[in-house]
Amino acid sequence: MVLGMSPARGQAADNSDRQYWVQTIIKIADPVINNLSKDQLKKKIPIGRSSSALASSREFVTHMESVGRTIAGIAPWLELGPDETPEGKLREKYIKMTCKALANSVNPKSNDYFNSTATRQILVNSAFLIQGLLQAPTQLWGNLDATSRERLIEQWKSTRTMKPGNNNWLLFSAMVECGLKEFGGEWNFSVVKKALDSHKAWYKGDGIYGDGAEFHLDYYNSYVIHPLLLQVLKIAVKYDSSFLPFLDEEWIRFTRYAEIQERMIAPDGSYPVLGRSVSYRSAAFQVLGACALFQRLPQSLKPGQVRGAMTAMLKRLFEQPETFDKDGWLTIGVCGEQKELGDTYLSTPCVYLCSLGFLPLGLPANAPFWCEPAEPWTSVKAFSGLEFPIDKFIKP
Repeated sequence: MVLGMSPARGQAADNSDRQYWVQTIIKIADPVINNLSKDQLKKKIPIGRSSSALASSREFVTHMESVGRTIAGIAPWLELGPDETPEGKLREKYIKMTCKALANSVNPKSNDYFNSTATRQILVNSAFLIQGLLQAPTQLWGNLDATSRERLIEQWKSTRTMKPGNNNWLLFSAMVECGLKEFGGEWNFSVVKKALDSHKAWYKGDGIYGDGAEFHLDYYNSYVIHPLLLQVLKIAVKYDSSFLPFLDEEWIRFTRYAEIQERMIAPDGSYPVLGRSVSYRSAAFQVLGACALFQRLPQSLKPGQVRGAMTAMLKRLFEQPETFDKDGWLTIGVCGEQKELGDTYLSTPCVYLCSLGFLPLGLPANAPFWCEPAEPWTSVKAFSGLEFPIDKFIKP
């Protein structure tokens, strides 16, 4: 068997990979969604596990930081809706729990109420939550009660007083405005325009943007920049066609970045640990997964190849001992618990951004991504002496 391949090359997939992905995202998401639906998230979630002395300074609101991140990752899967299969029934369960959880988060009488004036992190949480709701307009937004919808919209409006940094945070503000437009009918388009114009100027080449004017060698192009930029552009062009050329350029850059990401996954599922926020784990490959979800993979990548690479990556991360604590909560680290990797702004709830590494679950079980035979990914081919395509940069 070729190193890194399971099942063997040419063997038809039996959807065991999908079952593994579903089991893993549920293992990650359940403590957050289940406890929030019972109004117990603040009480149950562990915080401040970073070795940094500053990481627990937001303890009174930090439970909130797990919610938008988790929902952003699980939303495409939930949008498939209920059906009579075991997986469909599981989705039905989590659709109901997620809607109840969201209702609690904006209910002033709830223990888990998100005080929208307490911290600027409400802007970040709102942006990630909107990212998820835009991917699940039927099953999540559509199943929320009217009062909770109104409260969410008011909460999002409250973030307008929070000035974002001149970096990827501009996209958080722009995403909030897009949510207000799509779900509430009005927006401050100047905020959206500033974020788009700024990121257009910050493009560095070969599919990579700066985080602000400076270049950072980290995974923020996948954690935040590409996914939110693409979503904001999709909405912006509906109301201002002048952004269409930028959207066309972004699609090229987005798929190029996915191509780079696939080459970064080693035969054993590991990948370079670079830059800040590495405890976000699988979110480092959000763009690769999003390309699969949107069925926009570059021509150089086959769905079965990407599934194999991402499955190896997920197993490398989430099967390591101490990745979850005794109560099922994620720990800070890349593989297992590594407290020294907690940046000063990071507490345990933040690491739930890893949910964004599971976006292909939004494809139905009969999609090529899940059904095509598994194939070796680029690094497997390269280090097994197999033929593989030469890499080429893009100019746009």
